[in-house]
Amino acid sequence: MSKKKKIDTKHLFHGVCHLNTIPVYTKPMDGTLMWSQILFGETFVIIEKKNKHWYKIQTTQCNVKGWIKAMQIQLIDETWYDKLSNQPASSLEVCHPLFNDETTKNIVIGSSLPCFDGISCSMPDGKYIYNGQATQEEGLDFTPELFVKIARRYLFSPELEGGRSPFGIDGGALIQLVFGFFSIKLPRFPDEQFLIGEIVDFVELSKEGDIAFCEDQDGHIHHSGIVLGDKKVMHVHGCVRIDKLDHHGFYNQDLRKYTHKLRIIKRVI
Repeated sequence: MSKKKKIDTKHLFHGVCHLNTIPVYTKPMDGTLMWSQILFGETFVIIEKKNKHWYKIQTTQCNVKGWIKAMQIQLIDETWYDKLSNQPASSLEVCHPLFNDETTKNIVIGSSLPCFDGISCSMPDGKYIYNGQATQEEGLDFTPELFVKIARRYLFSPELEGGRSPFGIDGGALIQLVFGFFSIKLPRFPDEQFLIGEIVDFVELSKEGDIAFCEDQDGHIHHSGIVLGDKKVMHVHGCVRIDKLDHHGFYNQDLRKYTHKLRIIKRVI
C-alpha cells in the first residue's frame, strides 16, 4: 500500500477555508473573543505562526487581522491563492450542499465559489458540484426589489459578535455581505463603513440600499442598519430584525421604545 506524500508546509504562507466557517480570534488561545469569521472558499495570507497551533492571518475578503487554529485551515501556495481569490462567485442559498464523489459540505449564504462555471467550483482538493442559486463574478444587478429580497434571507438570524453566517451574525457583517452580492465592497465594521458614501439629508429622502448609522452616548458610531424603504430598517439587535426608522432612530415595536439613536444616513449605491 503506497504512502501519501507528505506536504511541506514550512514555506506555505497562504490558506483557504475548506470548512463552512472558521472563527477568527483576537488572541492565539481558546476562550478569547471571536473577532470575525472566514466562510467556505475565502482565502487569507499568513502573517505569523505560533506554536504550530495558531496562525495570525489577514483575510482577503474583509481585510481583517486575527488568529485562527492551524488544524482548521488548508494551506495553499501562491498560485492557488491567486486562483481562488480572483473574483469568485458567491452562494445565495441560506444553507446548501456542495459535493463531489467523496465529500458533501453544507455551505452558508455568502460563501465563495472559486472558478464557478454555473455547475461546479474548484478547490485545491478537487471540484465540487453546487446546484443552488449563486452570483456570478460580476455580482447581481441592483434593483430595489432584488436588494430587499436578498437582504431578507438573513432575517431572524441570531446576533453573534464576530459572526458572518445566517446561524450567527453581527451588524457590520450583515451590511458587508448583502452589499457584496451586488459587487459593492464595504469594510467589515460600522465605524469603517461610516466613512463611505454620500449623506442623505432627511429620513424621508432615504431609499432601499441606504445605510443608517447610529451613535452611542459618546457620539461614536457603534451600530448600523440597511434601509428597506417605507421608513423601515433591517439591523442586528438580538437577531436580524426589521424596525421603524425616523429622525430619532430605530424604534422597536416589540419593546415599544427606541433602541438606537440615529446619527446619519448615507448612500453607497
